[in-house]
Amino acid sequence: MSADDGQLDSELLRTFLSVAKAGSFSGGAARLFRTQSAVSLQVQKLESTLGQRVFERHGRGVAMTAAGERLLPVARDIVEMLNQVLADLRGAPDEEEIRLGIPEEYSDTILPSILATFTEEEPTARMFVRCSSSMEFPHALAAGELDLALHSPERVSTDDVVVHSERAVWTGSVFHNVETRRPLPVALFDKTCWWRERCLDLLRKSGLDYQIVCTSQSISGVRAAIAAGVAIGVLPQSTLTDRIRALADEKLPQLGVSFREVVHSDRTEETGVTTLQHPSEGPNEHPQECPSHTAASRGDGVIGDRRRFFQSPCGARLWRVGQDRGALGRAL
Repeated sequence: MSADDGQLDSELLRTFLSVAKAGSFSGGAARLFRTQSAVSLQVQKLESTLGQRVFERHGRGVAMTAAGERLLPVARDIVEMLNQVLADLRGAPDEEEIRLGIPEEYSDTILPSILATFTEEEPTARMFVRCSSSMEFPHALAAGELDLALHSPERVSTDDVVVHSERAVWTGSVFHNVETRRPLPVALFDKTCWWRERCLDLLRKSGLDYQIVCTSQSISGVRAAIAAGVAIGVLPQSTLTDRIRALADEKLPQLGVSFREVVHSDRTEETGVTTLQHPSEGPNEHPQECPSHTAASRGDGVIGDRRRFFQSPCGARLWRVGQDRGALGRAL
């Protein structure tokens, strides 16, 4: 491969670093809020400029070539230096605060890593955290009380960026055959949760004799009832533990759904940013969706669009914490 006469654009280096960090073009695209094809084109342009390949493609991922390994530390230094120059010239903001809503059950999982990294890397910024039921967050976002929140939308819209997806399964206790009881004991979310009606609709259509024996506003309450052998319930597959198992009873209604986490912006008309969907899934492709926890940006004022918010120091740090540490993917 021969080098062309193009300039080495810093954006190409940022794309290279994102793909290298993620280990795939799709992962790099998600980190940059760009389409996979756009990221692939940028990598091709970088390789054309250098006259060497920086990645070897294999399966669904990539591995750095020897040239890529040599470029990595140099690219990091250049990007860090440019970021520092911009920060010095722009000056520190008078006041920077991120208002985050997070479900109570995540207060000892995702939240510690977010707070630790945020404080370390953004010492002059402040974080306001609301730990409560995620059902409160849509109203809080709309009212301007929160900038970002993890919560469960009924539908994935065209303004959503899917960053994680996994199967939803009927689950029960490892130590009890609860699924054989009749009426079938079921644990569901509280009445204020849209997913409750979705589960009830599936059960009614199945013709099974069932009884609601436990309700909870949080997934942790439903999970506790299932683990204790009180009831069965629907959970993300990643929640299976040494006390909770997936049920294979063919009499249970088929879910055919997935838990999906998305990044959402309420206003995108001024950005022209292409929405990233989970691979092979389009917006509202599956109307029978299980609840997925969602990162939602309020989308007004200084952070008037999704891309600008997540490229701001606060938003970018929060996004990278979730991506780099796999916190979002492990949340449920």
